[in-house]
Amino acid sequence: MKILSINISLPKKITFNKKILNTSIFKIPVNKKVNIKKTGIEGDKQADLKSHGGVNKIVYAYSYKHYKYWGELLKKDFSNDYGLIGENLTIDDFDEKEFFIGDEFQISNVILKITQPRIPCYKLGIKMNEKDFVNFFINYGHLGMYMKVIKSGFIEKGDNIKLIRRNKDTMTIYEISKLIFDKNDNVEKMKKALQIDCLSEEIKTRFNTRLVKLGHYETL
Repeated sequence: MKILSINISLPKKITFNKKILNTSIFKIPVNKKVNIKKTGIEGDKQADLKSHGGVNKIVYAYSYKHYKYWGELLKKDFSNDYGLIGENLTIDDFDEKEFFIGDEFQISNVILKITQPRIPCYKLGIKMNEKDFVNFFINYGHLGMYMKVIKSGFIEKGDNIKLIRRNKDTMTIYEISKLIFDKNDNVEKMKKALQIDCLSEEIKTRFNTRLVKLGHYETL
């Protein structure tokens, strides 16, 4: 795997439905080395720190191979629209069904660890100019991956991405993505997910809340 594009943005104001919104979803590709720190990416900040911030969501990566799917669905050409869904790293080819929560990658001298899939908000629909896009995105199940920074350093477009560590007793990004939005309330899978140490607390809280509503208190 390799990085096709690094995309960043500072928060900016947009007008939507006659309201002023603050967002950083409109990422712009940069052709230079970028400093990846444990607290954030140089030149990139989140407008909504409650939904997108925190050490477990420093870097958001998405696979370029999904661009074709969205192009066919929406009947548009996204082939040159790097940062399409607001990702920091556009990666040439990875499949959420083949990578796991806790996987660690080395890019140049930087080490990143997968912590959770993306939870899309309505601003993604604004970015894609499609009111139903969030539902399309959730149903597709390939939500990309958020990562925390284990080792800081510099990366640039074209860098190779190497898997260097995989935990035991974990689950794929795709499995967690589907479980988050599963309407069948798969109790055993949620309990299994809660045993994954490196799964973000945000996702664990979601699963614990659902389990409590179903009468399962043993995971608290």
